Amino acid sequence: MVEGDSAEIRLAFIGAGAVNFGGTIGPWNHSSRLERIGGVRVVAICDSIPGKAQAALDDRRSKSNASVYSECNVYDDYELMLAKEKLDAVFIGVPPFAHGSFDYPIELKCVEAGVHCFIEKPLSVKAVNDVSAYMEAVLEAQARHNLVVSVGYMFRYHSAICRMRDLLRQHEATTGAQLTYFQLTYKTAYSHSNNVNWWRKERSGGPVVEQATHFCDIARYIGGDIKSDSIQARVLCDNHPSGAGRLHSIPSEVREDEVPREDRVPRLTVANWRFENGAIGQLSHGVILHGRKYESQLQAWADGLRVLITDPYTSECTLSYRQGDTDSDTVERHGNSDPYMAEDVAFLKALKSGNPEAVESSYRDAMETYRLSWAIRNASEEPAASA
Repeated sequence: MVEGDSAEIRLAFIGAGAVNFGGTIGPWNHSSRLERIGGVRVVAICDSIPGKAQAALDDRRSKSNASVYSECNVYDDYELMLAKEKLDAVFIGVPPFAHGSFDYPIELKCVEAGVHCFIEKPLSVKAVNDVSAYMEAVLEAQARHNLVVSVGYMFRYHSAICRMRDLLRQHEATTGAQLTYFQLTYKTAYSHSNNVNWWRKERSGGPVVEQATHFCDIARYIGGDIKSDSIQARVLCDNHPSGAGRLHSIPSEVREDEVPREDRVPRLTVANWRFENGAIGQLSHGVILHGRKYESQLQAWADGLRVLITDPYTSECTLSYRQGDTDSDTVERHGNSDPYMAEDVAFLKALKSGNPEAVESSYRDAMETYRLSWAIRNASEEPAASA
């Protein structure tokens, strides 16, 4: 626990890439949001790639909140950083293959050092059983040191997602009608996605484990537990004889032709399942669009209610719902919601209160989302799924 509400939180970043420091694609950037929240001092940046941490530090020191980094040191070894720095918290934003396992035990080393952790998804790329065993070791150390460990499922803090959840709960409370169908659609704009790790399942986990994991998490957050033995999936791969899986605008630096075919990402994954309450869920993820803008929708149905969220990643996000004996929609705008900011605020508040349960996505709960994403991937890799 950080003593006193006014106490400055000493934190570090492990990973000097886009999720922590921003990039050309996407709204991700923990550092700029933490600067705006205030009450923090960044005392270390660590990245295993030579020069990357220093470049991130130089960039932040050139901006208006340079004082936040006045005591900051750079490292290429996080264990050395933990040994030398007095830290309250760390933000872990590294490639999926580089954390979340006994081979790459960043989280475990941090909690054993008594440091609170904010961890970006996905939890790992390793097999579920291996990650589950690793999780138990992390949780044991977390409990021993009374630490906060939060995972970056930011949509749990998005005002539109929270509103959808509330509408469904209120509708059930007043009418008895519960969720019957939940459809989640996520289409990636890939033509500027030049992160070579993302295009290799071995290093990213694949599109559902790495990217659509957010929608897997929303499915659980809105719909509740899922019957694991009900999950089915179909997939469209690059080598489908129809040619439908051929992509024409993959960035040249990806060099997909050099990636073993079994390690290439699927172009489209469609999965369905049954929730424990009997409702049906369906997820589709596609590597389809060009440009930079992703397109996504969430649609929940109950007897007498339909709730639709469009573009939750963008400032154009809307929620509309049709309820009861009416043919018209009520439309709400949620473009001002910043769930990344909200999850960072919640993490810092949890540190100061000493309450590990004050975050929406705990490490243990995130493990259940990891299980779901891998169950979908495994189902999609059954021989019949690609026929």
